[in-house]
Amino acid sequence: MAISSSKAGRRPALFSFRAMARVLFRTVSQTNVNYRRSPLSEGRTGSLHGGDRLPWVKIGDADNFAPLSSLDWQVHVYGEATNDLQKICFDRVLKLHAFPWHIDITRAGLHRNAAYLVRPDGYIALAEPSSRAGRLADYLDAHHIAARATPAVRGVGQFSLARAP
Repeated sequence: MAISSSKAGRRPALFSFRAMARVLFRTVSQTNVNYRRSPLSEGRTGSLHGGDRLPWVKIGDADNFAPLSSLDWQVHVYGEATNDLQKICFDRVLKLHAFPWHIDITRAGLHRNAAYLVRPDGYIALAEPSSRAGRLADYLDAHHIAARATPAVRGVGQFSLARAP
């Protein structure tokens, strides 16, 4: 069945309904896609679960999606990364991105000082509310996950700290 418009340049009548436009946007953009039931999805921090898409947040002049261009496993912390978490990331050649905390970040569902292991596709694999390094190590071991970065370059860009203006 073709959808046609009665006048050139106008949207089909089906799209004039606001609710239908929202449903179509969500379907096409996949904003409602999640992998909560995947065996790779673990943990929860409030409303965010392992398997959810990492929410976008603006931090100063940057945002938390910029590091996702590496297409590699990485850890995000919004606030302070514990020494144990920094060490496990360094030892596993896993990039750790610590973003300065700001109260507006809570609107995205992210929790202060929680650790989020982010998959190469931008979805959260593990949401760890207390940033326990042991839980991260157990997850990586159980799923045989290793970063693509090589140990020879692990000191370069291993730990990044986004700065607020």
